Amino acid sequence: MHTVRDLRTSFLQFFRDRDHRIVPSSPLLPKDDPTLLFTTAGMVQFKPMFAGTVDLEYTRAASVQKCLRTSDLENVGRTKRHLTFFEMLGNFSFGDYFKKEAIEFAWDYSTKVIGFPVKDIWVSIYEDDNEAFDLWNKSIGVPAEKIVRLGKADNFWGPAGDTGACGPCSELYLDRGPDYGCGSPDCKPGCECERFLEYWNLVFNQFNQDISGRLNPLPRTGIDTGMGLERLATLIQNVDSVFDTDELKGLVQMVSQHTGRAFEGASLVPISVIVEHARALTFAMSDGIYPSNDGRGYVLRRILRRALRFTRQIGVTEPYLYTLVDPIVATMSEFYPELKDSAPNVKKVIESEEQRFLETIENGLDRLDETMKALKKKGGREISGKDAFVLYDTFGFPLEMTVEIAEEQGLGVNTGDFEKEMQEQRERGKQSWKGGDSGYEKAFEETVKTSGDTEFTGYTDCENESVVVTLHDGTAMKDALKQGESGFIVLNRTPLYGESGGQVGDTGEIVSPKGRFAVHETKKYNKTIFHVGVVEEGSFSKGDIVTARYNVVRRNLTRANHSVTHLLQAALRSVLGDHVKQAGSFVEPDRMRFDFSHFKAMSEDEIARVEDIVNEKIWENIPVETAMMPLDAAVKSGAMAEFGEKYEDVVRVVKVPGFSMELCGGTHVDNTGKIGVFKITREASPGAGVRRIEGLTLKGVLRRYNDYSGMVSALSQKLNINEAGLVKRVEDLQERTRTLEKELEKQKKENLSGNMQDMLGRARDVNGVKIVAEAFNGTDVDDLRALSDSVRSKEQVSVVLFGSQIQGKAMLMFAATGKAVEKGIDCGRLIKEVAPLVGGGGGGRKDMAQAGGKDPAGLERALEAAVEKASEMLK
Repeated sequence: MHTVRDLRTSFLQFFRDRDHRIVPSSPLLPKDDPTLLFTTAGMVQFKPMFAGTVDLEYTRAASVQKCLRTSDLENVGRTKRHLTFFEMLGNFSFGDYFKKEAIEFAWDYSTKVIGFPVKDIWVSIYEDDNEAFDLWNKSIGVPAEKIVRLGKADNFWGPAGDTGACGPCSELYLDRGPDYGCGSPDCKPGCECERFLEYWNLVFNQFNQDISGRLNPLPRTGIDTGMGLERLATLIQNVDSVFDTDELKGLVQMVSQHTGRAFEGASLVPISVIVEHARALTFAMSDGIYPSNDGRGYVLRRILRRALRFTRQIGVTEPYLYTLVDPIVATMSEFYPELKDSAPNVKKVIESEEQRFLETIENGLDRLDETMKALKKKGGREISGKDAFVLYDTFGFPLEMTVEIAEEQGLGVNTGDFEKEMQEQRERGKQSWKGGDSGYEKAFEETVKTSGDTEFTGYTDCENESVVVTLHDGTAMKDALKQGESGFIVLNRTPLYGESGGQVGDTGEIVSPKGRFAVHETKKYNKTIFHVGVVEEGSFSKGDIVTARYNVVRRNLTRANHSVTHLLQAALRSVLGDHVKQAGSFVEPDRMRFDFSHFKAMSEDEIARVEDIVNEKIWENIPVETAMMPLDAAVKSGAMAEFGEKYEDVVRVVKVPGFSMELCGGTHVDNTGKIGVFKITREASPGAGVRRIEGLTLKGVLRRYNDYSGMVSALSQKLNINEAGLVKRVEDLQERTRTLEKELEKQKKENLSGNMQDMLGRARDVNGVKIVAEAFNGTDVDDLRALSDSVRSKEQVSVVLFGSQIQGKAMLMFAATGKAVEKGIDCGRLIKEVAPLVGGGGGGRKDMAQAGGKDPAGLERALEAAVEKASEMLK
């Protein structure tokens, strides 16, 4: 039997023997590609090579790529082959071989290496691709009746994202026999049944799709193939589903043992979902993607919460998914070693997310169950968008879960109305991954193909002589740029650093006897450096000999902030542990920011220790060493890589001897002493599992000192006391304020209690139950709750209906005694029915419920309606 491990090994060896470069899997977080949420296919990391925007280091490659797709999320567990996380085997050609060789490779691997019977293999091709038909039929010998022509929807492959390489494709299928079929005499590839399972897709890249959707001929044709490893293992191992293959089967058995549920019947779907989603979460978080409320993070949170619904279905009500991280790592870290280092952090994040959601899911499920029962009783078929939004807003219940559970009960959900409520948040989510456009990006992409690479001299030179290669005004390439015109200039060589790796680009100038170009920012696209700015004097023409120089002060400030991120990462690992990894950074002249993997907020002591370690290394005046090394040698020597970065075969290593060593292409000080001093200004979290440190060096520290000095001086003058006495004076003022606040609170409660007798006098008595209804102005929900407690302690059979206008919004708080509930009062139902009158929603239990709304003008009407409905309940 071929294990999954065997298949990875045999595939890579097959193509290594055929002169393919074996390229490691790229992270699930796509590098420099805002059109994709996740890496969805093996070719994603090769998009620039297919598009012809980079120089080729090799012309044929093969990989085993980890992928994440959520387009079929609801089908995971319900079918035998759908997954969100999967591994993609692929071989690629960039202007090297084309259809003939790709077809021969696929046939040889299928029949000679893994041994599929020739008689069971079928092929599909694009309907107009006669060349592919002849290759399969005449060269390989596949009978014509086993070659199926399919249309564009099935056999023309679009780009991975909005743009990129695409073209016709050919797919290989294995006939699993009539037992898997639909029984139709016309059954063949393209049928929806399980008999013919597609296992390998060969894409013949002939076009590049631009942002407008236009297909442009590629500068060089290419091959992009993809074969799902789990699906291949299902066929090779002759098992019923992907969850029966050797790696996933081991995880399935663990869940079965823990829950006491056999992997069959009603437990089949829940166990499949739990295993699959736990694996997807482990891999995604290991690559630095964490649950949040928008963008990629929202997708992960959706996956996690879907898994939790199914753990509950099989009786698991405590956090459990996090316990699967270690067995997943043990199973798969041989091929994906990055899983080991991140495992402790991933477990903490998943456990925290589980705990948070499990605290709310019970109430949410109960509320949804009540909503569906009420809807069915009325003969309704669709849950309103408002009800779905209340579930989301009040109980943290995802819309997707509401829809999925409703469908199981034969009900729909008005998602259109829900979307109206969620529109602003969804827009923010889109912006989190769509990225921005400074106005020149499209021009950069067009220009890089003709401008060529730029030699960067800025590691050693602050200025150098260069030749103008390209001039562009942002709209089109120009022969010349004149005084007052904006645009960008490409030189053959430059000392100015182009923005990349989290470091901002240099500013500076390009000068010649004919003019001066002020460089406002420097950008890097692939290996071309663009100087963006304006001609302030004279003019510039293509071919001019010029001198380029950077702003020395700005560069010095920037590289100090960059070098301190290296010291900071080493200090964090020393204080917090080796699980700390860079998850992003940003450095500019005035400040720095560093994101890293860690599962909880740092204590004040930890922050102080990290800051002290960094400053100690700065004041030791340690010479900083840089060297070019082969990538493998650099990694083996202990150099740390930047998160999500792609490296060439030869890399630049930046080393602070005895303390820090990282792969980095940015600019750095040559001695730690030139950083001066480091001050941490903030430690926070930009998302689950990630912490962020913001800090200052040099000019930033001086500016902060000046700001604080001015603030202290102003306070001294305001309070008429010297600086030494400031803290004592502030403490005295705080104590006085607390005393006044207590007196004010006491007075407020006395006033409310004093009004209680009047309220009871106005109460309506219905069948022995006192209905107390009052509207307030400026009274918060805590005070309303306290007052309701007083009323209910005095009147043992009562219901309290309170409303208040607070800061332009409405608040409703209903409560009832146990005896009132026994007589028919349901505060949760009451508040649900009247909350729309104040433009809001809410919920709760029979004895206590609350709601908020946008329209305080409706308070009186809402309370009147609540009194009437409460009276009806009691009758």
